[in-house]
Amino acid sequence: MIQIIYGSKGSGKTKRIIDQANSSIAKELGDIVFISDTSRYIREIKYQIRFTNSKDSNIKTEDGLLGFIQGMIEANYDIRLFYIDGIARMIGKDISDMEGFFERLKAIAAKSEATFVLTISADYDELPAYLKEIANK
Repeated sequence: MIQIIYGSKGSGKTKRIIDQANSSIAKELGDIVFISDTSRYIREIKYQIRFTNSKDSNIKTEDGLLGFIQGMIEANYDIRLFYIDGIARMIGKDISDMEGFFERLKAIAAKSEATFVLTISADYDELPAYLKEIANK
């Protein structure tokens, strides 16, 4: 499953995703991963969550991120939640050009039974149609 947290820049998306990740520890039986393109929030993420800075892992493309995610799942089948903050910024692509990425991410989610929660810097009316479907679920 894919969930998105959307809103304009500065609307509190990062705080919401961090709070959601931290509160998921008590509910989730599997492992949790938080991926961001900065280490600025590392101290706000509880130690039970595996934090990864995408820049440290040299992740710059859709294929790079998807390969990284698949590698993590292959190495640890117990990962059940991925939180990804600033997906479009992370890979340097406009969200309207990422439909293929989201289709591939859906396939990974279905195969692994992992849930992906992502932040997107856009108001609802600015989201592409394919993301509005996800946002409404």
